[in-house]
Amino acid sequence: MSHFISFVRIPALAIRQHLRPLTPMAVLDEDRIRMRVWPNDIDLNLHLNNARYLNIMDYARTHLLARTRLLEHIIRSRWQPLVGAVWMTYRRSLPLFSTFSVASRLVCWDERWFYLEQTFTGREGMAALGWVKGTLRDARGSVDPQRALERVAPGVVSPPMPEAFATWNELTREKLQAGNS
Repeated sequence: MSHFISFVRIPALAIRQHLRPLTPMAVLDEDRIRMRVWPNDIDLNLHLNNARYLNIMDYARTHLLARTRLLEHIIRSRWQPLVGAVWMTYRRSLPLFSTFSVASRLVCWDERWFYLEQTFTGREGMAALGWVKGTLRDARGSVDPQRALERVAPGVVSPPMPEAFATWNELTREKLQAGNS
């Protein structure tokens, strides 16, 4: 049951999108989904387990892709969406049976990566904030995000990369290079 979102809900969303599409939105708009913390989501502290946040973020990103109409192009082109890095910070707990929302938005992109922000909000306010650096891959390698986005939003250009994202990106690059030494 703990992988329900990954193995059932995400493919079900793709099928639903084919049969009865979600309301479309622009690629730079924020998508929001509402969820509840169930017994299979908790840890010994009876709150949403930190690993479940990442699983829920996967579903929320797929929902965003569906609403922006990029999901159908990803499936048709047989691109693989992959995560390159995640940064998480937790502010407050989401206890058992509490409801919460996850807001997802594409912040910017470069020649290889999409940069997204995902915010978990419960009754008491922000519970967690995550940044995700993701890419699309095909048989030849990474798909240029601009090329992918042109299919759903011709002429769209990336907003400037926020300084915080640039710093995070550079720190990730430094750590990966240090690990190869």
